[in-house]
Amino acid sequence: MTPAIFADLQHRHAEPHRAHHDWARISGMLAMAEEVSHALSDKPAFILAILFHTAIFDRANPEAEAQSIRVMHRHLGRTLPRHMLARAETLIHAVLRQEAPETDDPGLRADAALLLDMDNAVLGETAARFDAFEAANRHEYAHLPDDRYRAGRIAALQMLLWRDRIYHTDRYWLEREKRARRNIEYALVQLEGR
Repeated sequence: MTPAIFADLQHRHAEPHRAHHDWARISGMLAMAEEVSHALSDKPAFILAILFHTAIFDRANPEAEAQSIRVMHRHLGRTLPRHMLARAETLIHAVLRQEAPETDDPGLRADAALLLDMDNAVLGETAARFDAFEAANRHEYAHLPDDRYRAGRIAALQMLLWRDRIYHTDRYWLEREKRARRNIEYALVQLEGR
């Protein structure tokens, strides 16, 4: 990965409509990945997925996911093996759709579970950090009026609570599950005006 590619990604992640999906978040996910690098099936593809999954980010743009993948291929398609890019693409789809890929590859499933948990790690942060995330999330949905945002956010948070587990991996489940559920329940009270 060249300095020019990193500079491009940092520039993209500095766009003013990003309040949570910025370079600080990417750096945090890279640090989390380093902590579990021994458990990754394909570290290079995993890192690519972190770097590029929100290369294009706009909550009002339904094509952002496909465009992010195109940015990755444009930057790296001629220099990296096709299988590595395909694996990174599968991981990007997993995190953006918030569901593990259907695959017979246990390593890919495990990597996707870790990436999903890293993406949702903020849900299990301290109450203050979770509140800051909620405020940033609202900023990123600035194109929606309050009533539509509130209804959508309530539905999204409620669906998280309905899961048996928010976190897929034991590591994140043990560290963050209880706090995430408390944070989400508190957010729902605020959003519903209870």
